[in-house]
Amino acid sequence: MNVKIDSRSKISFYQQLAQQLLVEIAIGNLQNGDQLPSIRDLAAETNLNLHTVHKSYKELQKKRIIAIKPQSKTFVVIEKSAKAKGVNLQQISMKVEQIMCEAFVLGISEHQLQQMFHDNMRKYYIER
Repeated sequence: MNVKIDSRSKISFYQQLAQQLLVEIAIGNLQNGDQLPSIRDLAAETNLNLHTVHKSYKELQKKRIIAIKPQSKTFVVIEKSAKAKGVNLQQISMKVEQIMCEAFVLGISEHQLQQMFHDNMRKYYIER
């Protein structure tokens, strides 16, 4: 797994790790049923604290993207039930609204924001 943590970023290490794992799933490098490294192994690989990796895994578990099984086995399990989809759509809608509000307050134009969304949509939807 190719995970890079930016120590200069204002984004916390656990959030960077969770986001990178999410990207790996989104682009198909990690798929439903794939086993993730143990917390200890991923901490060693990324030079992160065990608690940081655990927090990343818990964040993704809370979003129903991974499942943590007894004996520290962790798997990608993207729940596609109608209930999970509804919850996730609501969460994503709130995040999109937050991004739009932040962009507006920071003076990012509508065109710039649309271009950012378009570029990212291409990365995950069109190019696959």
